[in-house]
Amino acid sequence: MWLSAYFLPAGLGLVLLGIAFGSEPVAGLGVFLLGAGGLARLWSKHALDRVRYERLLPEDRAFEGEKLSMTLRLTNDKMLPVPWIEVRDSLPENGLPGEERASPTGYPGYAYLSRSTHLRWYERVRWPLELHTPARGFYRLGPARLSTGDLFGFFPVTREEETSDSVIVYPRVYTLPELGLPAERPFGELKGRERIFEDPGRIAGIRDYRPGDPMRRIDWKASARRQQLQSRVYEPSATMHLLVALNVHTLGHSWEGFVPETLERLLSAAGSVARYAFDAGYAIGLVANGSFPDSDRPMRVPVGRRPEQLMRVLEALAVIHPMTLAPLEAVIDAEAQRFPFGATLVCVTSRMDPALAASLQRIAGAGHTVTVLSLADRDFEEDLGRIGVHRLTEAMKALEARAARDGARA
Repeated sequence: MWLSAYFLPAGLGLVLLGIAFGSEPVAGLGVFLLGAGGLARLWSKHALDRVRYERLLPEDRAFEGEKLSMTLRLTNDKMLPVPWIEVRDSLPENGLPGEERASPTGYPGYAYLSRSTHLRWYERVRWPLELHTPARGFYRLGPARLSTGDLFGFFPVTREEETSDSVIVYPRVYTLPELGLPAERPFGELKGRERIFEDPGRIAGIRDYRPGDPMRRIDWKASARRQQLQSRVYEPSATMHLLVALNVHTLGHSWEGFVPETLERLLSAAGSVARYAFDAGYAIGLVANGSFPDSDRPMRVPVGRRPEQLMRVLEALAVIHPMTLAPLEAVIDAEAQRFPFGATLVCVTSRMDPALAASLQRIAGAGHTVTVLSLADRDFEEDLGRIGVHRLTEAMKALEARAARDGARA
């Protein structure tokens, strides 16, 4: 509006014109214009002072298909009222309820959610919102833009909020019976008795080297002191270790891209196994030939039993990048050097080539339990010997069809 740019020269001009021609109404109009314009500009300048915009998220983690309750809160913490204010917040487009009006942001997958109101002095306004969790992944909420001005709208001001929040959506997980796996000992563990393992984190002593001892057992400092090879002796541990090895490679060549449906099934199967194992008392971990975002290394979550371990594994599955950085067999072979004796390896894959099959057989031959969960449409051609293979494709398709029917009814 012209007044926002010309109120000062226009007001001064009218005052001078009124004085020159002795016209009190013209001079009075100039004074009024100067006063109103100055007051409006001052009001606009301080309108956003001590105005806070917040997203209140009781939970910022959810599984795919769930809903998150969120509250948008706008607070005016000063005496000066805000006659009008508009909030435009950037949120995941497919997470907004259907009745919400949204405008494009220019970023794929995100849209602006707008809210308008006015704020009296020291007033707080809340807008409850139910956010649908879209497909698994990492989502950023914000930044938001606040727009306001004076009472007449002559001097609008905007402010970009720097703070943002995030939501992590885990892949869908199922119980093992839903996937067609037995609920009791699905991977053949604990054959007739409790298995006792050596804990490499607890050294009990050293002894003379014996042929067949792995290199990682050798204590080089003690060997140097005694002038002969010495091997570490570890304390026994009843903790069971389970490592999930995920193959994100879904097509014959990495440059062909990937099959989204197959990848999501692989992630769901891996998450389901991790949750089962953690609840059953295992120390769990994850390796994959995909990567974390902006990382140039294959994904690895070291085996652990801390309370947050399952959350760490599920978060890794939520954000994993489908581009393969290395063949899965290379990732498994590198991790196998850290395996305690008798650990369980569960390989989740939709493809099986000779190199991967050979790696799994080497792991099984070293005294570890190995199981393959297949998301392929047909049996693997490679001979895996005594390694158990469970096909999950049909069970997973049935679960997806059931979820689609339930969603349609809702």
